[in-house]
Amino acid sequence: MVAITNNLYDNIREDFINKYPFLAFHRMYSDNDITKYELNPINRDLSIYIENYNNDNDIIWGTKYSVIYSRKEPENYQKIDCEIDFVSLKKNDNIGTIPRGYGGCVRLKFKDKVPDITKLLVQDNNENYNDIYNDILYLTTQEVMNKILEELEKA
Repeated sequence: MVAITNNLYDNIREDFINKYPFLAFHRMYSDNDITKYELNPINRDLSIYIENYNNDNDIIWGTKYSVIYSRKEPENYQKIDCEIDFVSLKKNDNIGTIPRGYGGCVRLKFKDKVPDITKLLVQDNNENYNDIYNDILYLTTQEVMNKILEELEKA
């Protein structure tokens, strides 16, 4: 299979991405970032803070996801049990929703443990994204993942 392209998302945006939970991100916060932005400490085995620049739908506290995958290797997706338990536009202001088109800080809580795939994220706010070492990760549902895999087979 091939890496995800924007054209693939355009093909499924109206029917799937805009109707099911879907979140893209490439950066997580380090302990220094958490302190800098005055965020509450976390258990790194179960939670991560991620930075999201823009989203096609509202990012809502309590949203649940059942799949995580990388842009480069979507066919190697993993089933997870994950929930947003904090959203913020600025420092520690848990506002409940980040409106469509805006970005902010999101805390993800995993039921079992944070998956190893998150090591592909930029690990600190001072680091730059490097396509050799880093990747964009996506959270969604099995329904969306099935459609993505179907579209990839057509490509």
